[in-house]
Amino acid sequence: MKASIRTGLWTWALVLLLALPVLAATPTAYVKGILDAVMRIQNDPGASVQTRKKAIRRIIQQNFDFDRMSRESLGATFSRLSPAQRREFQKIFSALFQDSYTRLVLNFLKQETVEYHKEQVTGHLARLDTTLLRKNETIPVDYLMHRQGSDWILYDVIVDGVSILDNYKRQFARVIRTKSFDYLMGKLRTQYRAIQ
Repeated sequence: MKASIRTGLWTWALVLLLALPVLAATPTAYVKGILDAVMRIQNDPGASVQTRKKAIRRIIQQNFDFDRMSRESLGATFSRLSPAQRREFQKIFSALFQDSYTRLVLNFLKQETVEYHKEQVTGHLARLDTTLLRKNETIPVDYLMHRQGSDWILYDVIVDGVSILDNYKRQFARVIRTKSFDYLMGKLRTQYRAIQ
């Protein structure tokens, strides 16, 4: 009797384990996977600059939460936009960020060593502190992410104490305050056309 109860419990435990979603990688493993993939692309001697650019851009597309970033970059202004304005802003913001960050990665990350430090997880948010070691300098790079389903997704990178998202917020807020949202969109549309 005891053996059949034990077998039944093991069977139920196995069924429950298989039914649970696969646990997301730790924030460190997630970021390390991204950086390792970028380094492989950057150091592939057979890849052209254009091939590397496309591959890195694809990694950026898959690993940043552009909806959240576009909302936060506009602050309170975002809530006052029409659905059509929001869609257009998100589309343009996403494309410009991908282009800018791809160029940054292409020019910045090549054969550097990355040290992984403190990982902080608070509820659905996480922060990973790293250091990029170059020949004559060390650069702190911190990654902010949140859970999306069972996975992590990035929404900000802080390079040497400067938040990329905060930088956008300050620039956009200044233009909206001194000019207007329509003026900002005109500038962004021009930049967007230039990268198409």
